[in-house]
Amino acid sequence: MPQIADLLPKGKPVEGHRPWPRAEVTADTWQNVAHELACGRATLLGLWGEGAPKPAVHMAIMGEQAAQIAVVTIGFPDGGFPSIGALHPPAVRLERAIFSLYGLEPIAAPDTRPWLDLGFWDVRYPLGASSPAPTTRADYTFLPVEGESLHQVAVGPVHASIIEPGHFRFTAGGETVARLEQRLGYVHKGIESLMAGATIERAAQLAGRTSGDSTVAYSIAFAHAVEAALKVAPPPRAQYLRALMAELERLANHLGDIGAICNDASFALMHAHCGILRE
Repeated sequence: MPQIADLLPKGKPVEGHRPWPRAEVTADTWQNVAHELACGRATLLGLWGEGAPKPAVHMAIMGEQAAQIAVVTIGFPDGGFPSIGALHPPAVRLERAIFSLYGLEPIAAPDTRPWLDLGFWDVRYPLGASSPAPTTRADYTFLPVEGESLHQVAVGPVHASIIEPGHFRFTAGGETVARLEQRLGYVHKGIESLMAGATIERAAQLAGRTSGDSTVAYSIAFAHAVEAALKVAPPPRAQYLRALMAELERLANHLGDIGAICNDASFALMHAHCGILRE
């Protein structure tokens, strides 16, 4: 992807970043990357923050091929960074999460509502320059919906399955869903903070507990990060076992979800069969 490759030399390369190159870039280069995403010439793989002692935001991008992956980093002399979501809407929720956790503000963002801080934390910006939470919080404003014969269905935050809590507000007109809004963060576990300073063994346990239905996926991702940092190549047997476990996890999740969809449509017998197959 020449458009992305040409951007990295304009930044300051970060030595020792593996397995993909990383560069510290200016606000102009950061926005140029946003344009590449908006035009569909690159794919956004991740957008996350970093706290003290040097606040920053990192963005992982991929070109036309999987081998064309890079990370760009922008620092914060004044606590803000140009919004990626202003040009590329899939980044909006990630930017809202960055602000809730780190207090790093996306400048000119189309949606500035908190994403994870629902108003019951003891501190603001727990992974950044944390401070005591205010005693009063503003009410959360759901996006307006206009139209005739609309009704709302609120689901959650408590669910009857093993999925984590989340509030889902459906606005529908008959069978047509005019808008769906979600609120997450009811059980933020602080894994990022627990990871800091942990041993590799302890961090591996934490990674596997990030999400109950993706233990293998998160564990493999963490193993890849450690191996890249230490320049360690796993043996072939480990690679085969990882592939096998990842496929079993994928199948189990698909069977569970298909059964749950059938159950939602009152097809309980199919739900039961999927449950047997999943086990």
